[in-house]
Amino acid sequence: MPQMEFADYMPQVVWLVITFATLYVLMAKLALPRITDILETRQRHLEHDLELSEKLRDEAQTTLAEYDAAIVSARAETESLLAKARESIQTETQERIAELNGRLESEIRESDARIRHAMSQAMDELVVVAGNSARAAVERLAGIKVSDEQARVAVESVRNA
Repeated sequence: MPQMEFADYMPQVVWLVITFATLYVLMAKLALPRITDILETRQRHLEHDLELSEKLRDEAQTTLAEYDAAIVSARAETESLLAKARESIQTETQERIAELNGRLESEIRESDARIRHAMSQAMDELVVVAGNSARAAVERLAGIKVSDEQARVAVESVRNA
């Protein structure tokens, strides 16, 4: 085997050193700087993304706090509007009830007056009918002629007694 011949051993070592030195120089001058740049770019990109995510997280927390405050404010405003609406409805209801009570009392007074008037007319007619009946009864039973005025006065005296 040619690798095991000690006469050829020295040139193989020289070529090995030349090859490794060339590879070392190529790696140090070309490949490693590119890899370093890629790693540094990736690191900067990660740091930028972390900063951006922290900034967005802070903005999200601020927005969430504003949202919560807006909800609390909206609830308070809604409660206020509901309270005002309740008060308005109660006031309007009380006004309508008072108006209706006044109207009903007025109608009751008018109805009482009409009833009293109807009763008065009925009583007057009853007096006339009773007077006619009494006059007819006296004429038939006693044979005495009684005037309408005398019969009315007699019925009135019985009615007022």
